[in-house]
Formats: sequence, structure tokens, C-alpha cells
Amino acid sequence: MSAEPDLSSAVPPPPNRTLRGEDAPLPLRENNNVDPWANLDPFNTGGACGDVTATAAAPAASRAGANVVAALNFNAKRVPFSPFNEETDGKLGSVYTYLTETLLARGDWDRKPALRNKATGEMKLPSSYGLLLGTAQGKGVPWGRLGYGVWPPPLVNYQRGFDMLTRKGKMAVTLEQAKEQCGPTSWPEGMPEGLTTGAAIPGSKEDVWELAPASFIFHPSKGEANPLEALRSAYASRAAACVDAEGVSHPEKNRWILKPSEGAKGEGIFIETELSAIEAHLTKQEEKVAEGEAVSSWVVQQYIHNPLLLKEGNRKFDMRCWVLVDASYGIHLYRHGVLRVASASYDPSNITDRFSHLTNHCIATEHEEYGKYEPTNEKFYPSFDAELAERFPERAKAAAGVPLFGGGSEEETAATSSGSVMETVVLPQIRRMVVQSLLAARERLEADGEYYRPFQLYGYDFLLDDDLRVWLCEINASPAVADELLPGLVDALIRTAIDPVFAPNEELLAKEGGKEAYEAAAAKVGSGERFECICPCKVEPK
Repeated sequence: MSAEPDLSSAVPPPPNRTLRGEDAPLPLRENNNVDPWANLDPFNTGGACGDVTATAAAPAASRAGANVVAALNFNAKRVPFSPFNEETDGKLGSVYTYLTETLLARGDWDRKPALRNKATGEMKLPSSYGLLLGTAQGKGVPWGRLGYGVWPPPLVNYQRGFDMLTRKGKMAVTLEQAKEQCGPTSWPEGMPEGLTTGAAIPGSKEDVWELAPASFIFHPSKGEANPLEALRSAYASRAAACVDAEGVSHPEKNRWILKPSEGAKGEGIFIETELSAIEAHLTKQEEKVAEGEAVSSWVVQQYIHNPLLLKEGNRKFDMRCWVLVDASYGIHLYRHGVLRVASASYDPSNITDRFSHLTNHCIATEHEEYGKYEPTNEKFYPSFDAELAERFPERAKAAAGVPLFGGGSEEETAATSSGSVMETVVLPQIRRMVVQSLLAARERLEADGEYYRPFQLYGYDFLLDDDLRVWLCEINASPAVADELLPGLVDALIRTAIDPVFAPNEELLAKEGGKEAYEAAAAKVGSGERFECICPCKVEPK
């Protein structure tokens, strides 16, 4: 496996940048006697973060040598490391709230408030800071002037333009454009050779860009410019392929799932079998636009008719993987992952039963059998890998000597008659799809200047079919993390994305009592609590 990317030289020389549009400095105010920041709304609130009347909790006085984090909407009055409550703990989210608390507890980071002018919406950041943490979907990040007057360039936890992958419709367009640019059998520049062969590409090598099922994007405002004829052709081709050797048609294999591009948490998603019903829905969206209503674009995607189902309860699931892109555009996959499991048994005869067909956690919690098999309808890699070994013994036998997470001594692994199906069959496909998609969007995601250094944690959702082929479902910009995995993931994120840029201050760690805890939490070989570098991305983009 490739070594972790070296960020020690990531700090660029003082920038010489041509300003464009919103990147230009804010104009000087005419009335210099008026304090433009007199009407401030603290983002670092001490109570319920939605209360604009709350007073910002004063952070501790800066210590010499300490780095500074500015965390928007951080609730300083919550009990550190307590369970995160979205209603009371604000929109910073569980990952970055826990991350802020971890940095402060270490002793070599201080926090300074970020303030917003309620009248103008302008942000006032600290005069110096090393890390800016924006809220969900990057809200609150002042991209146009981020990092001006700050040296070295600060880290920020979102990449500008991330919606090229995290909006369902835009993800499909991004991948299609990359396919057109590279060709159906060629890889994007910088693709590691080890991810282009073997188990990483179980499908046809005639189209290496078939990461997701066939998808068509419909913009209600575009009318005849939408790909309706292409959808009709794909539907007809699929219908023909669903006729068996005896001439019997199987329409249940030709289903399509419709998703609003800007939807979240399963909202608005439904499944259709009849082409006429799909066209009727799309026509209705165009009519809404004609009446002046704001309507989302829609993704019409072929439905995977043969999902792998869990043995217990015969239930459908998807796989949530966490992916970190660091400041040098190195791509890292968190070794642990989780299966998000539907609450109801899979019923292919009833396409309207969302508890059977959709695996979103917020939907599963509404069903009466939520928690029947797993406490939170979440199954983790070790137990799933054991189930795969039981159900696919030949694949497990072929994986002999390969343990999950790469742990165990040579003697221990050599003595086993079976190995990890996850490591040898499933994860190679996931690594390839993650890297391929992020390289496809690299030109839009990398910082276009040197004033700030972005990193981002993405949530990749995959579906596994009954032949163990992995399919990309969607990518999330602000992914939630299972409570059980949160501490380990945050520690690994800090070590991978933050510490290589702002090295830990050993003197302060020792002085503040954080050194022992820091060393005890060191990333471990053979552990799932670490990020694996799957693409260092040393190649400069064209």
C-alpha cells in the first residue's frame, strides 16, 4: 500500500493570486466612525445554537505555541464528549464538535470565536487561526475572503465545489463527463495501477466507468432537451434482457428508482416499473415549473433488482464508508464501516413499502421492528465479514491468509484456512470507485489559490448485489458517523488531515496532560480505527 502523503511541504510561498469575482477583498466602508461589527451574532454560542440572543462562551486565553481553531456554531457549554444532540448542540455536527473537543482536550489547541454581523451577514474571523470548521454543507464558510491576511494558510473542513459529487444529479453528470473525457476503457489521470486490475473491477472492462446503475438526469425547466429518448431506449433494452429462455418476461427486473437531486434522508424517493408512470411524473414536474414553482431536478436510475440480503430477517442494506480527502488531495478510506439495514424484510412484490426498499436510518427508526436484530439497525464490518465467509465459503477459502483490516501476525494468518471476503472481494471495488470518482471531480474540488487548504470527510454509500458486485449509490458532504465509531474516526481524521499540517506541540501536550492520551490513541496497524491512504495524488492535474 502506498505511504501516507507527505504534507510537510504543503505550506506554499506567499501567494500571488489574480482575484476573481467574489474572491476580491470587501470594499472599504464609507463611514469609518461606525463599527461594522457592532451588531454581532456569535457562531460559537454557549446554549442552543439556534438562539441568536445567546452569548458566546469565552474561550480560554491563548497559550504561546498553541494552534487556533475557529469552529462555527460550536456549543461550548455542552458536556465534552457527551452524546451529540442535533437539536441542542447545533449545526456543526457530531464529527466536528467531537473533533473540536478532542483538540482542546489535547492542550495544544485553543479556540477563538467566529462572529457574524446579523445585519449584513458578513463573517468576522479571528485575526489568526489554523483551522476553520464550517457547519453542515459548508455553511458559514466565507469562501470569497477565506485566509486573507492569515499565514500560514488555514485548513478548512470543506472543499469548494463539493456538490459536484454530493448532489445526486451532479454526481451522475460528473462521472459521465469524465467518461467522455477519458473514454470508456481509460482511467483518470493519477489512478493507482493497483486499483485498475483484479478484484477492483469485477464488471465489464469495456466500460470501467460503470460505477452506478444506468442513470438519467431530468431538469424540469429544460423540456425537450432532457434525455427522454435515451431513457426510453434504455428501458426497452432492459425489458428485452428480462425475457428468459422460455420467452417469459420478468418485469420485476426492469424497475427504476426516482430521486430528487437535492433530496436527503430518503425524501421523495420512489420506485416505478412502468415507463408510462415514470414519464407521467416527469411531465408533472415540467408543469409545476411552467406554473412558476421551484422544482428539483430528478435522477431516474435503474433499480438493482438483486440486492444481497442479510441472513437475519432477509433485509436489504447499504454500506456507509467514510472517505477523507486531505489538503494535498490525498485520498484516504476509513477502515471501519457500517451497514445501514432496513427494518422490514425485503419484499420485491411491493415497491411502495419504503421500509423494505429504503435503508436510510431516519426511515428505519419509524418501523415497529427497528432494533429487532441490531440495536440501531447497524451492522459492522467484522460481523458482516463473518456472515460473508459462511455464505460464500469458496471466496473465503480463496482469501486464506488475508485478515480483515490487515491485522494478525504472519504465523496467525498463515494458519487460517479462510480469509476476509470483505478485504479480497468487496473493499477492492470500493477503493477503486472512491478514487475514480474523486479524481473525476479533482479539477473542481482542489483549491484554486493558496489562501486556504481544504480537506473534507465524505460519506460514500454503496449497495452490494447477490453476486458481491458493489454499486455506488450516492456521496454525502456532511456524513453522520455511528456513535460506536466516532471517537476512533475523529482521532484518525486529526492525525491524517490536521497533524501533518499543524504538528502537535509536544511541550504543550506534556504540560496540559494530553501527551499520554495522544500517544495511547496512536493509529494501530491491523486496526479499523485508521485511515488507509488509497491514493496519494502526487500527480499534478492538467
